[in-house]
Amino acid sequence: MSQNIAQTIIKSGFDISLLLNADAAPIEKTFVVPVKYDDEGEVAAGFEITSKNSGPYQDAIRETTVGTIKRSQQKNKQIDGKTDEGANALYDLGEDRNMRIAVAVVVGLPGFVDKGVPVPVTPEIVKALLTKMPTWLDKIIAALEVDANFLTV
Repeated sequence: MSQNIAQTIIKSGFDISLLLNADAAPIEKTFVVPVKYDDEGEVAAGFEITSKNSGPYQDAIRETTVGTIKRSQQKNKQIDGKTDEGANALYDLGEDRNMRIAVAVVVGLPGFVDKGVPVPVTPEIVKALLTKMPTWLDKIIAALEVDANFLTV
């Protein structure tokens, strides 16, 4: 029985030589987070995003984390989470971090048009869309957590 389990793992696992090979191309797979479907159930519009392994994601995490560390070291900028004001400020910082991450990872806007013309991907447009429709921000953040959306090996 354990031989069969081992064989199954070998067939369905990672070939680490493909993953760790220095000559291998970086994993650049994107994923479309759907926000609208057509009558046939196909994605009509969505956000094409990069993974948590991507440079834009890593840069956004670093930027927001460094900012948080710097803020926490300045006595006049420390936030008291026990107060309503402090708890609201901490919540706003978390939401700002999620927005920065989402804006950083969006690389395409398939299906979004303006008067029939495809919408270009700019931080301003992405932020405006996610501010208008906060549930779309939540969908992007949730999709980032699913590794299977981005695996190619």
